[in-house]
Amino acid sequence: MAEILGFLAGSGMAVLVFVLVTSFLRQMEWVQKNTARVLLRTAVLICGAGTAYLLLALLHHLATYGKIEGALGLGTLFHGAYLTRMLTALSASADIGPVSLTFAWISRGLGRILFDQYVFCGILLAWMITGTGVCLIQLRLQKITDDNTALDAALLLLFLPGGVLFLLPGWAPVCLLLVAVLFFVATRRAVSWKLQFSSTAYGWLIAVCALLSAAVTICAAEGRIG
Repeated sequence: MAEILGFLAGSGMAVLVFVLVTSFLRQMEWVQKNTARVLLRTAVLICGAGTAYLLLALLHHLATYGKIEGALGLGTLFHGAYLTRMLTALSASADIGPVSLTFAWISRGLGRILFDQYVFCGILLAWMITGTGVCLIQLRLQKITDDNTALDAALLLLFLPGGVLFLLPGWAPVCLLLVAVLFFVATRRAVSWKLQFSSTAYGWLIAVCALLSAAVTICAAEGRIG
């Protein structure tokens, strides 16, 4: 349990450092105002979604077992076959695919710098990769449509069924980043147009996606997915 609380505190500090760095870059005029705003907004979205998924898994564990075991940590909260191998690969060699192996290698390097906090660095790296992809999608959608549509798309992306995998170590964050880069490049000449979408329909859509995403998160906590 202390590991999870430590991760939440560490992620909060990481977001705070990111906000300070982004504000400094904005004051130095090295980053445009709109870009800085999207970066800060995305950091809040990623941290909020990641924390929500983690707390949901903890709540499921509490409801299922009646208590939170003292030894419960991030490495045992999501214990599917792939995630188990992935979390092992963060600190030692493991038989995983090339994409996951590259992710683990980078995370292992960061973990050695941060006093052997391999799992923390793995999840933090997943958040950073996913955040980069979400930023790219928002920046492009702002030019194609408008800022509100870009924000709606970012929220919907994070709460898609299986969105929890974007915020856990492995191939999913890398895949999201690749899709975001391809989208950003492929739509560089896209014509601007206004997308009219009912706010009521969007509310229902994100509500349904959030419920399905919660179900996937519980399955991941049970080890049936991932």
